[in-house]
Amino acid sequence: MSPYRERPGWLRRLNLLGPAADDPRLVVPLDPAEMLGAARARTGLEDIGDTHWLETYERRIRSIDEEAHAHLLGRLLCRAETLRVLQTRLRMREAWRQDPSILEERIERPVFVLGAPRTGTTILLELLALDPALRAPIAWEAHHPLPHGEAVDAESSRRLAEAEHEFWMDMQPEFASLHELRSDLPCECVHFLSLEFGGPYWGMLYQSPSYDAWAATQPQILPRTYRLHRQFLQTLQAGQERRTWLLKSPGHLGTASALFAEYPDAVVVHTHRDPQKFVGSAASTTAMLGWLRSDDIDPKRNGQIALGGFSFMLNDVRQKRAAGTLPDGQFVDSHYLDLIEDPVAAIRKIYQQAGLAWPEGHADRILAYLRDKPKGKFGKHAYTLAEYGLDASMVDAAYAEYVRHYDIRRES
Repeated sequence: MSPYRERPGWLRRLNLLGPAADDPRLVVPLDPAEMLGAARARTGLEDIGDTHWLETYERRIRSIDEEAHAHLLGRLLCRAETLRVLQTRLRMREAWRQDPSILEERIERPVFVLGAPRTGTTILLELLALDPALRAPIAWEAHHPLPHGEAVDAESSRRLAEAEHEFWMDMQPEFASLHELRSDLPCECVHFLSLEFGGPYWGMLYQSPSYDAWAATQPQILPRTYRLHRQFLQTLQAGQERRTWLLKSPGHLGTASALFAEYPDAVVVHTHRDPQKFVGSAASTTAMLGWLRSDDIDPKRNGQIALGGFSFMLNDVRQKRAAGTLPDGQFVDSHYLDLIEDPVAAIRKIYQQAGLAWPEGHADRILAYLRDKPKGKFGKHAYTLAEYGLDASMVDAAYAEYVRHYDIRRES
């Protein structure tokens, strides 16, 4: 298989240390019991979760270890992130034990931005987060929600998270043109859902087919993931001014029913865009995420995920809204072209339909933010549908009903 992308020289040479030792697993072991033991020893804490959570964690890590074909740095990242996540989970559970009122914090009428990747979800999240009445999780909080070790204060936590975020772009500078990672920006739910090994973070980065097959038979994983989602917000909110939570992840598209089961009063801002523009870009994004951790990338597989996976999720949401199994009245549809052409008007419309109060000076904040963050700030990401085994007619066929139902305008 030919390389998906050219790697920076330092990373190519580093990864060759794995084969030089015969197997990267010999250099960076991923033993779930050993890593959990190390996290417990480091924190002096024991309570990590129930036996089913432990089984989920162990199966996920073993599957990554044996099946993900991670290169040396991919394994090192997995080990480092796993140790960070385990320690955070131990500290959070201890915080809940010491102060049970944390889990009594009310999370009321949260606002979720969801849509297929590359449909404007990120910039919309950042613009909505300019509202002082809304609160989005910030990237450094997602990594270090509680003080510990070196991260004894917010500034230390920011520095640690900044190094980790920027390293993604050091590994593949092209990634910045797809998605800017900064420790001070609002972040996707997927980052703090790494605390739940049944959540979407690990599957986004590592292939783990035996885990996926097992998880499909475990219906308790999804509600547990959303329960953890609420508990994380409660932990951040405790002792702070209560504001409306603002959240985002394309992954919520496929689990919207579970989202509303946990948050029945949620408001969902559903983003839409011409599939001819987002399908290839979504395929490129998912392939790049895998390429950060492994040499075993098949672009055509990512093309099929973007073509079939997202069309299925989008049509499933559409059908459930029409049938009433998802609360259609709690959805606000937002079109990418409307946001690009007149961002203030598009966001005012969201506020009106969602019943949110328009804050004084918000239009000026939006325009100033966009002025300082122009489109293409990190260059234009180049891709073709053909690179992912797709063509325009395949995209039209898969998304025809979606385009018709939401009256989506074509982009030139």
